[in-house]
Amino acid sequence: MTISEEQLKNLVLKILKRLEEEGKKEKKLLYMVCTSAWDERYYRFLEEIQSSGEYRICPVIPDEWQEEVRDACLRKFSSCTGIRYHSQGIPADLEDAVTVFPVVPTEVAVKTALCIHDTFETTWLAGCFRAGSRILFLQSGLTPFSGKERPAYQEQILSYYRKLLEYGIEIAACESLFRSDSLKSTVVKENSGVCVTGGKRLITASNVEEHASDGVLLLKEGDIITDLAKDRARLLNIVLQKT
Repeated sequence: MTISEEQLKNLVLKILKRLEEEGKKEKKLLYMVCTSAWDERYYRFLEEIQSSGEYRICPVIPDEWQEEVRDACLRKFSSCTGIRYHSQGIPADLEDAVTVFPVVPTEVAVKTALCIHDTFETTWLAGCFRAGSRILFLQSGLTPFSGKERPAYQEQILSYYRKLLEYGIEIAACESLFRSDSLKSTVVKENSGVCVTGGKRLITASNVEEHASDGVLLLKEGDIITDLAKDRARLLNIVLQKT
């Protein structure tokens, strides 16, 4: 029995399609939750994570972005498997998915720390807590201090971020999505004692004072220091110095 060129072509296309579908099934689902205001950091996150090829990304966007044609722009990324709108509510598959906030308004962080769930974003996070799913707040997405705030205000905001870490929310760079599970668990816990990750010290907001001596924190090659730890050091007038 001979196979025509057209039949062979169709067979190859079917095999390629099946392989593509199987590849998508193996990739983990990642929800990119977007807040009401558009921010270019959403694009940057998609560009960064798309190169890894490890995730199927579903942007979760405000309904009004349809009028701004933002949804069409997001669909151009090959890693985007679909768009979900805020009006569609909370999905049932959070347990098997990862949720990432590339932009984290201070209001969202504070309300989540206080267990106030009266907005779409905080309700989504409450759903993640109930499902036991992984949550990542990008460090680059946090609202930085202007430097003009009173120390008491800065300390209160930092305390909210520490509370989020206690809840299991990771505050890290995009690269943490590509690390091993053991490293992820170390980053998320932010233990109050000395943290060692692969032979490197992990200096966090909760242990920055333990690593400092006489107002100076010596950073060795390979040390990892979080942005919150840097804010904490600045608040305490601790000088970061590389050895």
